[in-house]
Amino acid sequence: GNMNKFIFPAIVLAALLTFNAGTMAQNQTYTITNGSGMVVTGFSISPNDANKWSDNLNTTGNISINNSFQFTQPVDRANCLYDVRYMTEDGTYHYIQDVDLCTSTTLSLTAADSKDDMRKDMREKLDDPNKK
Repeated sequence: GNMNKFIFPAIVLAALLTFNAGTMAQNQTYTITNGSGMVVTGFSISPNDANKWSDNLNTTGNISINNSFQFTQPVDRANCLYDVRYMTEDGTYHYIQDVDLCTSTTLSLTAADSKDDMRKDMREKLDDPNKK
């Protein structure tokens, strides 16, 4: 009978959907290149606008200019956007906002995004109205 033709794809489809649901957070390896023109000492990420910074993901020591390092991060396909914070050897934090970790596995730290302290302070005041 013709019924069998329809039963089989339905089972396959159900299996595919189940499989995808189980792999929401996949480990992904990222390559970060230091294009900032300064030695980078620390690198951490936070879910977009959450200000919950990870531990230092750069475990290989200082990253000299134009060198790169790698880290592996589980990425939830439902929450792709992250903010990046890196520290240069002068102790300054630099911020890059709205990095999409689902679409790109490489990131260049550029000097253009540096000295974002004013925006950071504004963000923190918005996050916490009690901060003076």
